[in-house]
Amino acid sequence: MDDMKDHITIDSTAKNTEEQLQEQTQYERVLVSVTGKDRPGVLYALLKTANDFQVDVLDVQQSTVHRRVTIAVELGIHRNCPKQLSIYRQLLIVAKEMKLRLDFQLTNLPEGHYSSSFIDVASSNASRRRQYAITVLSREVITPKFLANLGTLLIEQGLSMEKIQRLSEKTLQCLEITVSSHGTFDATFLHVFRKKLFSLGKEYQIDIAIQPENIMRRSKRLVVMDMDSTLIQQEVIDELARYANVFEKVKEITYRAMNGEMDFKESLRQRVSCLKGTPISVFQKVISSLNYTEGARTLCSTLKRLGYKLAVISGGFDFVTQYVRRELSLDYDFANQLEIDSNGCLTGRTVGPIVDAQRKADLLQTLAQMEHITCDQVIAVGDGANDLPMLSKAGLGIAFNAKPAVQEAANFRINIRKLDAILYFLGIPEKEHLSLSHNTT
Repeated sequence: MDDMKDHITIDSTAKNTEEQLQEQTQYERVLVSVTGKDRPGVLYALLKTANDFQVDVLDVQQSTVHRRVTIAVELGIHRNCPKQLSIYRQLLIVAKEMKLRLDFQLTNLPEGHYSSSFIDVASSNASRRRQYAITVLSREVITPKFLANLGTLLIEQGLSMEKIQRLSEKTLQCLEITVSSHGTFDATFLHVFRKKLFSLGKEYQIDIAIQPENIMRRSKRLVVMDMDSTLIQQEVIDELARYANVFEKVKEITYRAMNGEMDFKESLRQRVSCLKGTPISVFQKVISSLNYTEGARTLCSTLKRLGYKLAVISGGFDFVTQYVRRELSLDYDFANQLEIDSNGCLTGRTVGPIVDAQRKADLLQTLAQMEHITCDQVIAVGDGANDLPMLSKAGLGIAFNAKPAVQEAANFRINIRKLDAILYFLGIPEKEHLSLSHNTT
């Protein structure tokens, strides 16, 4: 629909304003809307008619729900076209033959309302419609009341709905809504709007994510995930503590660390010291009892088939991350290394650099450089306060069933316990990601 506007420019080679306005008023923009039972050839018949009468097709959109099709085609027709009435007549004949309902609507600005300010705006990149993808993800079913309140909020922000698509397969659990804005929608405004969406979502126990609908959203290439309480359901150090008979003490320190109530390095030092004297053989017991988060295998297999690189970066221990990497066919793993004495027991100390919050973020950036991509092309997933720097550095940083303080700070969040729900944020319908994960040919 911006094609005509793009012809209106103000420079030394352009037509003068009066000629431009005259050309605009001689050009009729007509929105043709068709609804009815879907059948092969509907869109083809409309476009063939446009071609037969040599009119311009300015825009076209189609959606199908339960075999009911809705098609919108915007045509550009010169008002001095000798066959103008015949075009409308032929479109009506096509609709009648295919048992469809057809409506016409003029979309031109009213004559006399063109102005120099319209021309200036039309030639400005900043004024063109900016599209955003809003992902709505519910733990149960998305209700009409929620959608009504979301619609009100969008109107208040000057956003128009352009398309709604159901991504979940069986129930109305996930929707993707494409919205657009003519006005200024800078980073500050987007940050404030995300806070409003977060507040609305909390009221209905629904996660709402908004992303610019552009090529960067569809160009993610690397996914970096936390392990404990993200890829797997347990906290490994807590499980080790069970075998060392210090479970309650270690669990309390873990809770405080993940909520950001104490420094991660100090919390790790205290917890590891509690494990002194524990035989290294307990790791095999922990590994044998690992419970992967629902959807973890589907997520990983789907992304691998799409060509993504996958990494686990954990504040836990390399004995487990190495196993998880092999089990889920990941490409990289990073974690802390425990010191072992000559008797095969833990000394209560670590070896090498600690994988804390800053190191997680640094490793994400290093992996992006290794893969020759930008951080905007990275997805990061985690649940703890030590994941926040990593989440903020990624183009799509998701707090997964995270602690309250982490959810408040994150731009994106998921509160259903299915890791493959991340695929919704990439616009991948459930039917497609299930097909990808199961199709190994």
